[in-house]
Amino acid sequence: MEESAQVPLWRTRDYQLFILGQTVTQIGTEVTAIAFPLTAVLLLHATPFQLGVLVAVQNGAFLLIGLPAGVWLDRRRRRPILIGTDVVRALALVTVTVAAAVQWLTFGLLLATAAVLSLMRVVFEIGYQTYLPSIVPSKDLIQGNSTMETIRAGGQIAGPSLGGWLVQLVGAANALLADAVSFLASAACLWGIRTREPGPEPAAERRGMVQDAREGMAFVWGNPVLRAIAATSAISNLLFTAATALTVLFLVEVVGVSAGVAGMIFSIGSAAALVAAAIATRLANRLGSARIIWMSALLTSPVNLLIPFTHDDWRLGLFVAGIVFGGGGQLIYAITQVSYRQAVTPPAILGRVNATMRFLVMGALPVGGLLGGGLGSLIGVRATLLVIGIGLALAPLFLFFSPLRGVREVSELTTVHRQSS
Repeated sequence: MEESAQVPLWRTRDYQLFILGQTVTQIGTEVTAIAFPLTAVLLLHATPFQLGVLVAVQNGAFLLIGLPAGVWLDRRRRRPILIGTDVVRALALVTVTVAAAVQWLTFGLLLATAAVLSLMRVVFEIGYQTYLPSIVPSKDLIQGNSTMETIRAGGQIAGPSLGGWLVQLVGAANALLADAVSFLASAACLWGIRTREPGPEPAAERRGMVQDAREGMAFVWGNPVLRAIAATSAISNLLFTAATALTVLFLVEVVGVSAGVAGMIFSIGSAAALVAAAIATRLANRLGSARIIWMSALLTSPVNLLIPFTHDDWRLGLFVAGIVFGGGGQLIYAITQVSYRQAVTPPAILGRVNATMRFLVMGALPVGGLLGGGLGSLIGVRATLLVIGIGLALAPLFLFFSPLRGVREVSELTTVHRQSS
């Protein structure tokens, strides 16, 4: 890493390859985010409840393997695993396209594909967070992580719009091929990285998987701010996922816009997220790195209440406003709360703490999918989105009543926590 300490991060070859691969695959993933549910709606005529089940399966692996995956990855080299997950995901998506072409596609096959994608996603997302320090010097990790969030937001700008138009041009199932190609591109970029990854922990020094996982959970529970962040993030993610199960159906069938317009609307929200990622550091410097965590969530979440009042006229702007300000605030919150977690957690257990937080937060996603689909079937899509909006407005109260509100900077909290531990 000596060379990368002297050369700007953006000029290091391995980092460029990593970022290139993630940029391409993020766009492809966002194409699938709109093409996958549209495959269910347009080809299989899925009901709101079936869409909820689909979203639950797409996110169920976080609940099933979120904790053990972190410990398992700590015991192996990550790059070959990351490459393998990309290849498996590409093959899974091709299966859906081929099945649709020969008219063998069923909702069961779509669920099975969603399960495979979900398992591979969990392994990849935890794995890349652990692998990144192998190619990025410690002094550049914040920049590297911020770049990943910017890429995510950038993919969300191009992906939904591209996905919507691809669905119109070639059909929903065929549009999934774009994501399959993006996963293969990511695998090729990872294959080209030359930096040698440090070996895993010697087997003689390992403890039981349960004991390692428990240590991460104990640290999160023992920190009042991390507890508040976990509660807010879990509830918000649950409700956002409940909304995700219904938003495509809401726009296309309830409001009555085309798939292309729906994709464009989601891209506008993603453009706002890109702006939010760009100004997060500036806002943190102006307001304080602790204040920005609770303020970004509390002040923007109520805007989600506008979404259920959307109609196919000037009120389409209400949906746009909801995803622009609600989504932008959520991204600023995500970036700043991760920075707090990195600052307060000892490096030796950071991987386990990351896995614990992802388990607690992302484990809520399958429940959210079922909640959205179930409520949508019982009380209607529009009424369900109103209930979700109320919940999103209330979730940040955990942050408001935490120690975050009493300080300006994260450093004040880390000092207090280390003195008390």
